[in-house]
Amino acid sequence: MLHAAAPLVLLLLVSAPPLPAAAPAAPTLTVKGSDTIGGELGPALARAFESAAPGVTVRWEGLGSATAFPALLDGSADLGASSRSVNADELARAKEAGAELREFVLGYDGIAVIVHPSNPVASLSVDQLSALFAGKVRSWRELGGADVRPTLYGRPAYSGTHAFFRDKVLRLGARAGTEEFAPETRVVEHSEALLVAIARDPSAVGYVGMGWVRPGVSALAISPRAGAAPVRPSPETVRTGSYPLYRPLLLYTRGEPRGELRRFLQFVLAGEGRKLVASHEFIAADVPELVQRVPSFPGVAPAAAVRVHRVHFRPGGSTLGPSAQPVLDLAAADARASRARVRLVGHADGTGRASANQRLARARAEAVAAALVRRGLRRGDLVVEVPVTDVPLATNETREGRQANRRVDVEIRAAR
Repeated sequence: MLHAAAPLVLLLLVSAPPLPAAAPAAPTLTVKGSDTIGGELGPALARAFESAAPGVTVRWEGLGSATAFPALLDGSADLGASSRSVNADELARAKEAGAELREFVLGYDGIAVIVHPSNPVASLSVDQLSALFAGKVRSWRELGGADVRPTLYGRPAYSGTHAFFRDKVLRLGARAGTEEFAPETRVVEHSEALLVAIARDPSAVGYVGMGWVRPGVSALAISPRAGAAPVRPSPETVRTGSYPLYRPLLLYTRGEPRGELRRFLQFVLAGEGRKLVASHEFIAADVPELVQRVPSFPGVAPAAAVRVHRVHFRPGGSTLGPSAQPVLDLAAADARASRARVRLVGHADGTGRASANQRLARARAEAVAAALVRRGLRRGDLVVEVPVTDVPLATNETREGRQANRRVDVEIRAAR
C-alpha cells in the first residue's frame, strides 16, 4: 500500500508550482550621532527621503556627536552626524581600523544661550559667559539681574554642543585651554528636556542649538568681547558670521559613499533636503562636488557637470606659489576648450575671524583671476565669489585639513 502510493507523491512534487523566490530585503540606512541634527532635522530628512525613494528605510538616532564615530567604525551606522569636527583620537582609531572618514558639511548652526523669560539680563559677552559657566558668577546681580544664584544647565560630555561651548566659550577659543564647566552644572541629555527645565526655573541658564529655541525661554544677544555690540542669534547673523557662537553641522561616511547612501547624501546636500535644513533654522551649505556627480532620481534635479581645479595657498597668504602654476595652466586650457564661464570660489581655513577670512578668500580668488587673464582668458568670463560661510574640504582640526581648505576652486561648468 505504501509502495503503491509513492509515485503519486512524486507526481505531486514534480507538478507543484515552484515556490516564489524570497523578496530581497528592503535597503535600510542607519544614521547615528548629534542630537542637534538628529532631534528634529534628522527625522524630517529621513521621512522626506523615504517618500522620494520608496522602499528605502532611514533610521536616525541622535544621542550625541561622540556616538557617530564608533558607530561608523563598528558598522552599526552608515552615516555619522556630528556638530563638531572629528577629533585627533577618533582619526587615530579610524586609521587603526583601516578606515578613511569622508566629511560633508550639512549646514551651519548658531548656539543660543537661553534663560527664563523673567530674567532681565538680555545680553552678555563671551567673557561673561565663560565666567558664568565656570561657576565664577555667584549671583545674577553681577550681570545686571536679580540677586539669585544662577542655576547652570549643560549637555553631557559626549555631546558636540557641550564640546563646542566648552572650547569656544569656557576656553575662549584657546586650543591649549583647560577650563571646565562648574561642578554644579546640571547635565541634561536631550535639548528638549533642557528647554523644559529652563522654562520652569527663573534662575536658570543653558545653551542649545539655535533651531531648538521655543516660546517659554529667551535667547540672549551675545557680544564677542566686552564693549562690542551684542548680536542676537538668527539665520542671518549666523550666515554673515556676526553672531559669535556658530559652528558647522557635519556628516561623515566610512570611505566613498555608494548606492543608497550616496543617493541619500545627494538628496540631503543638493536636493529637497536643503529646504528642510533652512526650515529648521539652520543655514544650508554650498553643494559639495561629490553630490554633483551622483545620478539623480525623482524629486532631485540633476546638477550640471562641473570640473574643479583647486589652487592652494600658504597660511594667511594670497600669493600664488610655484605649485599653483601647473594647476593654473591646466585650468586655463580646460576653460578655453570648453568655452564656458569660469567660477572662482575663494576659501580660507577655520582659523581667524570670519571677516578677515572673507577678505583673504576674496584676495585669493582675485589673484587666481589675474593669473588666468595672463593666460589668455577674458576677465568678463570669470566670476569671483566668496561663500558667506566656510565650506571646508576636510576637518580644520588637523594641519593637513587646514591646508586643504586654504584654496580657490576654479569651477568650469560644462555648457548645456
